[in-house]
Amino acid sequence: MKTLLYVFTIIFTVSCANKFADEAIKLKEQTFKLHDEIMPVSMELEGFREKVMAKAETMDTTAKQQALEISKQLDEAYNDMEAWMPKLGDAADMKDSQEKVDALIELKTEGDKIKQKTLDAKKKAEDFLK
Repeated sequence: MKTLLYVFTIIFTVSCANKFADEAIKLKEQTFKLHDEIMPVSMELEGFREKVMAKAETMDTTAKQQALEISKQLDEAYNDMEAWMPKLGDAADMKDSQEKVDALIELKTEGDKIKQKTLDAKKKAEDFLK
């Protein structure tokens, strides 16, 4: 009876490990794809910020305030991306486990928010510069 219980425990452990490994691989691919989508846009944000602030110098106080707000949003989006990337690397290096899956789920959610924040900030800058 002990042997049977031991065998079932091993089978259960191996199947759970495989489940975590498969899920971790899928999530890692999704989060790195998200990174690859956001990174090129993120690299443009500083250039947009400089153009927005340069244009604002020739405008009235209201436009300058708007430019400052856009500049702040561009900086936040860039900084969020910079803070997110090391966490993504750390999670990718974790051993396949429930902890890794949980970390990647959280990072994917955070990455989706950063993507939206980045795209929104870029759009506002583009609209301001028209």
